[in-house]
Amino acid sequence: MKTKTMVLLIVLLMLHSIVLIAQNNSVQEDDFQGIKPYSQNPWYWQYRGDAIILIGGSDDDNPFQWTGKQLTDHLDLLRIVGGNYLRNVMSDRDEGNVYAFKETSANKYDLNQWNNEYWKRLTFFLDETSQRGIIVQLTLWDIFDIRSSSRWGNHPWNPANNKNIEPGTWNNSDDFFATVNKKAKNEIAFQQKFIDKLLSITLKYDTVLYNINNESSEAGEWENYWADYIKGLSDKAGKKIYVTTMQLSPSNAVRHVMTYPNIFDYVDVSQNNQDSKGGRGKAHWDNLMYLREKIASSGPVPMNNVKIYGATDGGTNYSAGSETEAIDRFWRNIIGGCATARFHRPSVPNKLWGSGLNERVQTNLKAMKMLLEKLDITSCTPHNDLLSPRVPVPSTMEAYATANIGNQYAIYFPQGRYTINLDPWKYVNKLKLQWLDINNLEWSEPEIVEVKWEGGIHDWGYQGIIGLETPGNRQCVAFLEVLE
Repeated sequence: MKTKTMVLLIVLLMLHSIVLIAQNNSVQEDDFQGIKPYSQNPWYWQYRGDAIILIGGSDDDNPFQWTGKQLTDHLDLLRIVGGNYLRNVMSDRDEGNVYAFKETSANKYDLNQWNNEYWKRLTFFLDETSQRGIIVQLTLWDIFDIRSSSRWGNHPWNPANNKNIEPGTWNNSDDFFATVNKKAKNEIAFQQKFIDKLLSITLKYDTVLYNINNESSEAGEWENYWADYIKGLSDKAGKKIYVTTMQLSPSNAVRHVMTYPNIFDYVDVSQNNQDSKGGRGKAHWDNLMYLREKIASSGPVPMNNVKIYGATDGGTNYSAGSETEAIDRFWRNIIGGCATARFHRPSVPNKLWGSGLNERVQTNLKAMKMLLEKLDITSCTPHNDLLSPRVPVPSTMEAYATANIGNQYAIYFPQGRYTINLDPWKYVNKLKLQWLDINNLEWSEPEIVEVKWEGGIHDWGYQGIIGLETPGNRQCVAFLEVLE
C-alpha cells in the first residue's frame, strides 16, 4: 500500500512540474518585450508592448559590413526621418566586405576558424540598431554571394579556397544549396557551424526578425530545414523568434508559409513590389488584396515588404520600375494593411533597383510618420469597397483606402487630380477632413464635411456620399475622423 502511495505521489509531483513548466513558458512568451506579432491585431508587429509600423530605407542590404560613422550616421538619419526598419543580409560580395572565416594563407580559408572582424561588425551593427529601436530583418543565405563564377571563384565556401571540404564536392552554388536534399551531413555540418555562430550573437537581441533566403528558388526542403534548425537553437536558448522565407514569387512565398505554419511565422511579399514579378498601379494593390485574402483564410500573420523596388524615373531597369511607382507602392503597402515597408537599396549605375534613403524617400518616411500620428492604422482595414468614381470611368480612379468604419478613414492619392466618392457606410453625419500634402509635409486646416445620403432608406443602393477632390496635382492623403 505504501508503495502505491509513493508511486501516486511521484506521479502527482511530475504532473505539477509539467504544469509549472508550461505556465513559465507561457509567462515567458507573454512577458517578452521584443519584436513579435501584435497581440490585438496579428497583421501587425508590436515592440516593447506597443504596436509598431515598420518603415525604412537604406543604401545597402548588408549594412552590418559598414563600420564606425558610416553606419551610425546612416542609422541616425533613418531615425530622424521617422524610419525604424532595416534589411540586413549576411552578405559579403561588395567592396570592403569581409568574410566570416579566417584566412590562414593567401586565398586559403579554414572553415573551423572565424574571422573575428566579421562577427565584430555584426555585433556593432546590432548594438547600434538596438539602441535606436530599429528592427532588423536578417537574411541568413543569399545565393547572389556565390552565384556568379567570379564570386564563387573567390569565396571561402568554394572547396578550392578552403582546407576543409574535398575539392569537387561543391562545384558551384547549386551544389552548396543542395546539401539538405542530398543529406550531405559532412558539408551541412560546416553550414550549421556558421548558423550556430550567427545565432549565438543575434539571439542576444530582441530586435531581429529572421528570413531564410533572399529571393529563394531553392527547394522547399532547404528553407524548411534551416527554419526548423534556427527554431531549435532559439528554443534551447529560451528565446522566441519569428521566421519567414522570401521567394521569387510573392504568391509562392505566401503558399509556403501557409503550408508550414509550425516553422514560419510571417510572410514577405517583397517581389510584388517590382514590375517583373508583381504589379504597378492598381494591379499592385489587387495582388496585395489577393494575397491578404488567402492569408486571412488560415489566420492573420504580418505581411512584410523588406524591399520596394523602383528607382530613377526614366531609368533603364524596367524590371524594377520607376521611383514614382516605388513611392506609390510604399503608400499602398501601408494603406493596404502591411506591417512593414522598406525602400530597396540602390545598385549599379544605370540599372538601379531601389532608391535607398535618398531625399525623396526621406520625405515620404516623414509624411508617413505624420499620418500614423493621427491614424490608428492597427484598428483599420483596407476598404476600397467604400470608394466609387464620380465619373463613369473606373480605370481612371487611383485611390486607396483604409478605414476603421464609423471612426477614421484615410485615402491615398498618387500624383494627379482625382475626384471620388467615399461612403462612410455607418450612419454618420459630420466628419473632420484634413489633407496631407506629402511633398511639402503639411496638413491642411481642418474642415467639416457633411454626408449626403442618396436614395430611400429602404431602397437598394441607399448610400452615404462624401465627395473628395484632391487639392492639387501632388500625391496626398485625405484623412477623415467622424465627429457626429
